[in-house]
Amino acid sequence: MADSISVDLCARARETLHFDVTEVIVPGADGVFTVRPGHTALLSTLIPGVVLAYMNNSGEQHFAVSGGFAEVKDDHVLILSDAFEAGDEIDVARAEAAHERAESRLRKPGEDTDLARAEASLNRATARLSAQAKKYVSRGPARNP
Repeated sequence: MADSISVDLCARARETLHFDVTEVIVPGADGVFTVRPGHTALLSTLIPGVVLAYMNNSGEQHFAVSGGFAEVKDDHVLILSDAFEAGDEIDVARAEAAHERAESRLRKPGEDTDLARAEASLNRATARLSAQAKKYVSRGPARNP
């Protein structure tokens, strides 16, 4: 068994990032999942959240993703997202402003407020702030104990 896995992180408007990791944690729509070498094949939809990558011998990287898909196969993880940002690339003031706008829309919705869109905006802004702060956060579906 290999001691690392390769990850490709792709989005339309960005160059694909390729890196090798010992482990990657991904915000799946059915719950957060961890991929390590030897993981079984898997295809999952993603929700806005943080991808946490434990880099080979160089610490960890946090990436905000806006949702998308992940495929795990043969010690390789392919993440396809509408958008992603490395935590150290995120403009905090812009992300905080987006977070506040979305919270405001949800607190006091107008007649024409699209609540689903406001909630999605809040989730994306939360993911961006969490990635920048190097925190792992995912707003997965509620689970009944």
